[in-house]
Amino acid sequence: MIRQDAYTIVMKIPPFLEKDDTIGITAPSYSAVEANDGVRFSNAMKKLKEAGYNTFLTPDTFGYGEDDERAPAWTRMKELRSLFIDDRVKTIICAKGGEYEQEILDIFDWESAEAHPKWVQGYSDNTFFLLKYTVEHDVATIYGGNFGDFGMDDWHRSISENLSFLEGGLTEQRSFEYHETEFHDRITQLEGFCDDEKTVWNSLSGDVRIKGRLLGGCMDVLAYFAENDSLDIKGFRARYPDDDIIWYMETYSMDDGSIRNMFSKMEENGWLKRVSGFIFGRELFYEGSDYVKTVTDCLSDYDVPIVFGADVGHKAPRMVFVNGVKAEFDIWDGTCTLTYSLD
Repeated sequence: MIRQDAYTIVMKIPPFLEKDDTIGITAPSYSAVEANDGVRFSNAMKKLKEAGYNTFLTPDTFGYGEDDERAPAWTRMKELRSLFIDDRVKTIICAKGGEYEQEILDIFDWESAEAHPKWVQGYSDNTFFLLKYTVEHDVATIYGGNFGDFGMDDWHRSISENLSFLEGGLTEQRSFEYHETEFHDRITQLEGFCDDEKTVWNSLSGDVRIKGRLLGGCMDVLAYFAENDSLDIKGFRARYPDDDIIWYMETYSMDDGSIRNMFSKMEENGWLKRVSGFIFGRELFYEGSDYVKTVTDCLSDYDVPIVFGADVGHKAPRMVFVNGVKAEFDIWDGTCTLTYSLD
C-alpha cells in the first residue's frame, strides 16, 4: 500500500540497536554460496557478539544447494518478512548483492514492514528493496555494507562507524583516506579492505555544500526502475514538498548507452525535478571511454553540484548513506563530511 496523504508524512526513523538486541541476516538477492563465505560470516557473528549483539541467519542465507545462487522468490520474500514480524530482530542486514531482487517486490507483505519499521541495510541489488521501502512506505534505509563486511578481523573505520550509526551514536561521518580499486581475492577470508588508491571527492563546482533529502543506490537498479516507471518518486516528492532531493548513484556494470538511457528515463518520469545535487560513487565495471564526461553530458541542463569519487557502493570502503532523510554534504579539498538530520 503506497501512502498518499501528502503534507502529513514524517519519514520513519527505525529504532536503533541496544545491547543484546538481535540482528537478522537474510538473502533477498543472492545467497552466500561462494567458497569460504561461511568463514567470513561466522567471524562477523563472532565480532558482533563481542560488540554485544546476537545474530540470526534465515535459512536462505547460505542457499538451498550447491548450484543455487538464490532461493526461489517466494522463499526469499517469506524469510525477509519473517525478520520484520519477529520482535526479537531489531535490524536487518542483507547477506549479499546479486540479481533478481525485483522478483520479491510485487509479492512482498509491505503492510507488515510498515507496521514493524526496522533498519534494513545492504547495497548493489538490494537497492530494489531499500528504495521501495523508503520511497513508497516512508521508512529510512541504509545503503551500506552487506553482512560479509563485518567479517574482517580488524574492523576498518567504516565498519565501526556503521555499527555506531545503527546504535544511534553517529550522525556525522568523514570520508576515508584510501579506497579499493577492484575486488581482491582473500586467503583467510578475514582480510580487511585494501588501500589501493588515495580517495578524492571530485566536485566539479569546487568546494561546495549540498543539502537535501537523500535518495539513490546502484545505477543498474535505478535504470530498471526508471525503464519500467515502477518507483513512485512523484508521490515521494508530493509528501515532502519542502525538500529538494540529493541523488547518489554508483554503477556495478553499465556502458555509455545504458547510462544515457537511464537518465533519459529518469527525466521523462519526472525523477530529477527539485534536485539539489548529484553524488556519484566509484564506478566498478564501466564499459566506456569517459565515465565523468558521459554523466556530465547527461546532466548538462542541471545547474547543481555534481560530485564523483564518493565513498559509496562497490568499491570499498563505504560511508553510511541513509535513504529518505535530510543530509548535508560538506565537500572541501577532495574530502567530505556527511551530516544527517534524523529528527
